[in-house]
Formats: sequence, C-alpha cells, structure tokens
Amino acid sequence: MQQQQRFILALVASAAVLILWNYLYPPVKPPQPNANANSQQIAQGSPQPTTQATPTPQPVQSASQVPAPAPDTTPQRKIRIVTPLYEATFDSRGAVATSWIVKKNKNTGRDIYAASSTKSNPKPLELIAAAPVGVSPDQVFQPLRVVTGDPAVDPVLASKNFTVAGDANGDTVDVATGSKRVDFTLHDAATGLEVTKSVTFLADRYSAEIELKLSRNGQVIPQAALAIGPNIGDQGIDHYSFYLYVPEGISVVNGEAQRINAQEVHADRKNSGLVNRLLEGLGLKSVVTKPVDRETVDGAVQWAGVGDTYFAMIAVPAKPISGLEYRSVSYEQKVDDKPEPRMLVTGLVPVAADGSKTELYVGPKDQKLLANASEEIKQAGGPQVDLGEAINYGFLAWMRRGLAVPILFSINELQKLTGSYGVAIILFTIFIYSLFFPLKWQSSRKMKKAQKYAPRMKELQEKLKGMKQSDPRMKELQMEQLRLMKEANPLGGCLPLLIQMPFLFALYSAITISIDFRQASFLWIPDLSGPEPYFLYFIRVLPIFFAGSMIVLQLLTPQPSADPLQRKMMAVGMPLFMLYILWSAPAGLLLYWLVGNIVGFLQQIMINRLTKEDEGPPPEGKGAKQKPAKKLKPAEAN
Repeated sequence: MQQQQRFILALVASAAVLILWNYLYPPVKPPQPNANANSQQIAQGSPQPTTQATPTPQPVQSASQVPAPAPDTTPQRKIRIVTPLYEATFDSRGAVATSWIVKKNKNTGRDIYAASSTKSNPKPLELIAAAPVGVSPDQVFQPLRVVTGDPAVDPVLASKNFTVAGDANGDTVDVATGSKRVDFTLHDAATGLEVTKSVTFLADRYSAEIELKLSRNGQVIPQAALAIGPNIGDQGIDHYSFYLYVPEGISVVNGEAQRINAQEVHADRKNSGLVNRLLEGLGLKSVVTKPVDRETVDGAVQWAGVGDTYFAMIAVPAKPISGLEYRSVSYEQKVDDKPEPRMLVTGLVPVAADGSKTELYVGPKDQKLLANASEEIKQAGGPQVDLGEAINYGFLAWMRRGLAVPILFSINELQKLTGSYGVAIILFTIFIYSLFFPLKWQSSRKMKKAQKYAPRMKELQEKLKGMKQSDPRMKELQMEQLRLMKEANPLGGCLPLLIQMPFLFALYSAITISIDFRQASFLWIPDLSGPEPYFLYFIRVLPIFFAGSMIVLQLLTPQPSADPLQRKMMAVGMPLFMLYILWSAPAGLLLYWLVGNIVGFLQQIMINRLTKEDEGPPPEGKGAKQKPAKKLKPAEAN
C-alpha cells in the first residue's frame, strides 16, 4: 500500500509541476496583425549597434525630413541560380532572395523533397517562407535584404531595383561546376547612396559568399545588417510538434550558443532564464521589459541565423561584430478550417559594409555537412567557427553530441553494407543490446534478489522500529539487514540500465540531426525521420507494437518490489504513457526501441534460465540457513 501511495504521489507531483510551469510561462496570445505598427517597424529598420540592454526604437522621420524617392528607371529582374545542390531565385528589387530550394543531399547524392511530399507527388523543398495570407509583403523582411537603421536609407534599399551584372548575362545562372558571381549595384542620387552587393555561388557547397559595400555621400557606412529569415526551414511542414519544432533564431554570441524562438521575440519582457523567471513569478525580482516583436542580443556575434529542425540559413561575418537583433510578425493560419496563431521570426545579422566577405550557409543542419562547411569557411580565409552549434541537441547537449557523432558513423557504415537505413538501425540495435548484455544480466540478478529478500527486509524493518537500543538482538538484526542490502541492492540493478539511456537519447538526436535519414524508406515506412503514416486513418503499427512489447518485457523482467499490484501498474501504466509520448516520434527511433525490446525479451528469457539459483523462498530470519561465505566481519558490520 505504501508503494502505491508513493506512485500516486509521484503522479500528483508531476501534475503540480506542469501547472506551475504553465503559471510561470503562460502562453502568449499573438495580437491581430497591425499593418500600421509593423510597417512602422519596417520603416525604422535595424537600430545602430548599442550596448544598452533594451534599445529604444528610433522615431520615424516626417515626410518633410525624408527625401522623396526618385523615379526608378531600372527594370525589375528575377535571376535564377541553378547549382547541383540547390536552386535560388533573386529579385533585383531590393537584391533579395525570394526562393531557395534544396534539391540534393550532398552526403548521399539522393534527391530530397518537402515534408508534405508523397511518392506520387514530390514537392520541392522550399526554405523561404512566403508572406502569409492577411500579412502584407511590406511587413516581412525578405532574406538578404540590407538594413542600416536609417529611415531615409532603408526604404530605398528595400524598394529600388538594383542593376544586375557579373556572370548574370541572362535570367538563369548555371553553376554546374566551380563558382559564379552575381553583382547587384544601386546608385540613388536623392540620398547619395551607393551600394554593391556581390554574391558568389559555389557548385559543390551549400555555402555562398557575400561582399557588401555601402556608402552615402562618399562616406562609407561602417556597418549594416543582413536579414536572415523569415522562418527559414521546410515550408512543406503543416504541423509542428515536439519532434518538429518551429523555426527559431540561432546564434553564437561571445562564444556561447543561443536559441531565441518567436514567442520570446514577440513578448514584452526579456527571457532571463528559468531561475530568474521563477524569482520574477514569486515577486522576488523585477521583470525586465523590452519592445514587443523585437529582441536584441548583446555581445560579439560569431555567426547567427534562423532554422528549424533540419535546415537553416546562417550568416558568418568576417569578424565578430555586435548589433544582432531579431524581429517577429504574428498572423493566423487555418489548419483543418480552424485558425491557428503563428509567428514569423527574422534575424538582422550585423555585417561589415566595407567589402569584407560574409559567408552564408543555406542548407541541412547535418552534423557532417556543418563540420565540412566550418572547415571550408576557414580554408577560404574566413573566421574559425563551429556551425555544428546550430543543431539543437536539447537536454545534456554535450553528452548527446559526443555520442551522436559515432552513432551516426556506425549506422552510415552499416547502411553502406546493407543498402538500407532501416536494416542498419536494426543491426546497430542488436549490437548495442549485445554490448550491454552483461549489465542486463547483473541487473536481473540484483532485481531477483531484491524481490526475494523484500519480505524479509520489511520484516526486519518492522522489528527494528519497536526495538530499544539496549536490546542485544538489535545488532544481530542490523547485521542481517546489512547483509541482505549488500546482496540485493536494487540500485545495483537499476544503475546498469541507466547507463543505456544516454545511447537512446543520442540515437534520437542522431536521427533528428542527420539529413541522411530524411525520406529514407524501410518496408511500409516512407520516411524514417518522421512519424509512421496512419493505417485506416488512426492506427500506427510501430507505436502499438512498441507498447505491447514493452508490457511483455516489463512483466518478464524482475522488479525490486514484490507487490504484484504495483508491478502491474508499472508494467501497463509506463508503456501506455510512453505510447502517448512516442505516438508521433520518428519511425527510426521507434524501430530502434521496438527491436531493442524484442532483443531484450530474448535476452531476458536466457537470463531467467541462467539465474534460477537466485529464485526460491526468502530467508526466514534467525533460523534461516546462511552461506558461510556471506558472513560479515565485525569491521564490515560497522
């Protein structure tokens, strides 16, 4: 009964934590899009770099202060860049990117498509978000737009047509091999603005190089910002979940990786961390406010960008520079005919405007590809960076990253031998469970002994409770209790199993960070990196088989408690809870866990046969027969 009460108490405590979390972190209700407010923010552009924690927005100049724009006589052009890895489209108006489609996985050479694709209807994997319905395009920063923070200059940079030169002789620039350069130039007599933005595209990389020269009235503007966003990621994703998170801001500032989601940008208060948030909720610390839909990041920026689970656009300045800022725009999108609040997030990444080279990475957030891109940037004369920090490893990131890399290497090598990532995961699972078989054996022996000795341990505890210190039998009972604890310590059975958990977390990270698993099929599963498709519109086979195998394995595995009711609660309750958690998990992770349960089931049958000597009736106390080898010395009793 006491064990059942503890189990129920644990459930109540978990519910209390969730309620407290929702109280301290209430969901932010996005306001209705306000065209005037957002247009005012766009007109203001990015503020000049400042060391203040909360910069104040610059006032918009009146019409008499801002020079009237001169008529635009340069024709508008759309330039299509075609490389073996991606296709990008640039608009001469603002010299911005309007489309960026990833075509191939550089690791494998396999074509990749949007998440909403099917075998009969493949869709291009577009990374740039279009302006949502109900949101004016003027409210959204377009990728690679140049922003200075000057209200007289930024409208010109956003609305004027740049002259296109360089290798762009026509509307299509074919970069089949080597590299090609496209120059966007602008001269505006009314503002005295001179701009040259040169973009070099490389055939064999997801990277590009940008050189920006910006001057006004003959004076070089020392710093500007490149817009990265909005919401760079797979635009074919209709619904985000725990396993597919919404695009977020990512950066390395002062050598530390930071992640900023759109809700933080939209909020009117600074995100000060969990501890400070608890203190703020209790009224022990004052809340730090900030402008809505604007988040400044203080410190020297090594690189920054925006990305989702699998893809990102990252700008790497020639040298660390301050002035990073993120902006957000709220809107509503209909999902199953129901309005759903959503947000766009854009990063304004500071870059030098003196012609220095800024590296741009637009592609998969794959550990191998990001490592190669980091090395290529260094070899090209750029700064030494670690773009692998763009991957969100989550809890215990340092451990998961260290394990995920060799796990990916092993699975990729097995895939080369078998030709299937599904078979590679199965073989890897068998290898891992075989590696931990000695630990499982030791765990089962300890659990069996703990279960056998549980009644006697409870009996000893009851006797010792009502016994006086002067009772001569106390020392004898304490020595027996110590002997039983050493022989059947339940922690000795749990600890080996806990050692396996990091490998499970790391495998989950490996599946979610590797582009190789994306749309890799196995049997009826079209994509091992995504959830298994439904059968009959509501059934998923892998999660159900996983929960069933977990129940069988729980019932077969010895438990430290002898209470049959508690064992049934754990054997059924925990798998059902995991079924709920893993219902939409990546199919590759469920395949690993299901095969692991099957292998564990076979191992447990073998262990149960090899550990029959640990079964039998528990000791009966003083008159119980004890092995001479197990007698404790007086020094050990202390």
